[in-house]
Amino acid sequence: MRNYITSIVVLLVFQTTLLAQDNIVAYGIPDNVFKKEYAEINKYRSQINFPPFIGWSLDSKKMLFNGGKSMYAMKNYKSEIKEYKKSSQNFSSHLSPNHKYFLYQEDENGDEEYQLFVYDIAKNTNKALSKKGDKTYDPFWSSDNSKIAYKSNKEKAARVDLYVRDISKENKAELVFKDFSDDGQIYDWSSDKELILAVKVISENDKVLYLINDNSYAIEQLNSGNTEVAYSDAKFIPNRNACFIVSDEFSEFLQLHYYDLATREFTTITTNIHWDVEAITIDKQGQKAAFSTNENGLSQLYILDIPTLKYTKVNEVPNGIISDLTMNPKGTEVGFNFYSSTFSRKIYGYTIKENRLNQYTRKGKPQTDSIVFVKAEPFTFKSIDTKTNNEYKIPAYIYKSKKESSPVFIDIHGGPEYQARASFNGFYQYLVNELGVTVIVPNIRGSNGYGKTYMKMDDGLNREHAIQDIGGLLKWIKLQDYLDENRVAIHGESYGGYVVLASLAKFPNAIKCGIDIVGISNWITYLNNTSAYRRDLRRVEFGDERNTEMNTYLKKISPVNQVNDIKSPLLIFQGLHDPRVDYREAEQMYESINKQEKEVWYVLAKDEGHGFHKYKNYLLQKNLTISFLKKHLSIE
Repeated sequence: MRNYITSIVVLLVFQTTLLAQDNIVAYGIPDNVFKKEYAEINKYRSQINFPPFIGWSLDSKKMLFNGGKSMYAMKNYKSEIKEYKKSSQNFSSHLSPNHKYFLYQEDENGDEEYQLFVYDIAKNTNKALSKKGDKTYDPFWSSDNSKIAYKSNKEKAARVDLYVRDISKENKAELVFKDFSDDGQIYDWSSDKELILAVKVISENDKVLYLINDNSYAIEQLNSGNTEVAYSDAKFIPNRNACFIVSDEFSEFLQLHYYDLATREFTTITTNIHWDVEAITIDKQGQKAAFSTNENGLSQLYILDIPTLKYTKVNEVPNGIISDLTMNPKGTEVGFNFYSSTFSRKIYGYTIKENRLNQYTRKGKPQTDSIVFVKAEPFTFKSIDTKTNNEYKIPAYIYKSKKESSPVFIDIHGGPEYQARASFNGFYQYLVNELGVTVIVPNIRGSNGYGKTYMKMDDGLNREHAIQDIGGLLKWIKLQDYLDENRVAIHGESYGGYVVLASLAKFPNAIKCGIDIVGISNWITYLNNTSAYRRDLRRVEFGDERNTEMNTYLKKISPVNQVNDIKSPLLIFQGLHDPRVDYREAEQMYESINKQEKEVWYVLAKDEGHGFHKYKNYLLQKNLTISFLKKHLSIE
């Protein structure tokens, strides 16, 4: 554990009010506010929350669901849900292909120093596959169940390597790929072809795809490396010397390609779809496939005939987000989890021959929500580049309050290469329904889902383009009769926390208050203190602080150096064990603001990492956020 006592002592010099409990240290928060609870939060959970779909039975006859310590199955969407397998350990998504084992990983208090375990379902026993202290994570099964691959930085703290081991041999692991990268990923593993499809990540826009022989561990690079290419998925096609690859190598968007492993030739399949392909799934015969696309944040489903490479769109899919797309082994039905802004989760199965989309539900009374949840509506606003005078349309979602002259809660996603999409958020629904607050979730420049050019617009010396977009949104809010421009709050986590801090400094008179969760306050100290295995990847996105010009720029835009410009009250949340954004980012921001006797609340969780994930801490965070908003947005 890092020593945080010195920081706390320093902070006490500037703050006389200290609130503490076993796992929480807090500053600047009145005692009555700290203890305030809002029970109504618990009402805003969607009851439409079917256990998540995790795959199919080996005979293709049953859809399988993860119910925690029980796995459930249904023969079809009309049948009764029944227990399929049971364990004393919560099931994970890393179920072995033969359904006899699953892999899971554990860390302590959010430090992300994962230890890997294998669980034998029939014997109800588990076994450690890595030593405590060896960061071992993201496991992947071979298709014949005999081996697993995983990432670890056990050999060198600053380097993440790829390992393969026989599941039956004690502690026998082969280092297959040095410097595989923290975000590196295995897409597929064909024991028949004796090949692994894996991608190394330089940045979100620059990835390198490899074929790895699972016997000799010989590595072959598939892309030339001369140009930056992004990948999102790749799968071997059974009974063919070929694979499907999803990349943006020949387009602004991620397209689906057929790749011949013998001739090394690409055939682009989705040339007429000008959005990102997200994922692909294939049957065991290599005859049918399904893929999903992300079209302005909403998913579309397509069925592909592999022999002809012709695809058709499934028109029955409602507005929402498809996840965990999986074809059954026989290629007769494709299943997926489905998410929306107005419910937590539904499960769908699409039968290909019958061309029918079926929603899987529990027997008996249908799942319903007593609250009518507000639907997220897409819109765009203008942002004008102050240097070039170029105008951009920035995509966003809005959850509208019915109250006139509504206060506004702007929420900024992290990443920065993530995308805010219309999935269910109970806290948004609480704000809209209970406090009469309108919620706006923008995809500022740097977000993914809108083409690789858009994603690169905030890289390096262009970081402030993202902050300019907040200015554009504030101008848009000012023009809306139903919104109160004088009662605007901004909220964000991780990179979104940086945007909060930078926006408070950039627009001090337009934002009433800010909530920063595990945010970056100083780019130089952030890059120096983030975990060593992440540092080079982050330098590609945010800039290399060792470069003189970049160092000067990063210091200039760091919020901790702009504290004089911040006028609005600030609420900060931070986890002590955060390996991504070191807790000192929060403490130096608190200290700098508090020195100037400006209002700042600070909460440090000693049992959390990158965000508040334990339920009691999550509730504390939400309760304090509500109190903070009620005070500073003048909400009764």
